[in-house]
Amino acid sequence: MHNDFLKLTENDESLSPVQRRTLRKLSHILTIALKSTNEAEYFESSAELLKECCALIKQADFAAQEQQKIAYGDQAIEFAIDHVIEKIEQRKLINYDN
Repeated sequence: MHNDFLKLTENDESLSPVQRRTLRKLSHILTIALKSTNEAEYFESSAELLKECCALIKQADFAAQEQQKIAYGDQAIEFAIDHVIEKIEQRKLINYDN
């Protein structure tokens, strides 16, 4: 019998309250995107999913260090987007279906 609940467990004691909230929101949006049967909802939730991923990247401890004069969060996002665009252009998006 299939269980309708997916429980993910991760030690989050080192995460800030904002990181925890964003991670929970990300999980919720991911579920919407994965279960959607409506085109508009699918595209909107996919866009929101990427937006929240970017927010988490910018909230990462490494990116948020105040003594850094380089916007590592922005650079990491730009790097990731460039990589995804390259893969889309090559039509070789990786499928992580285990």
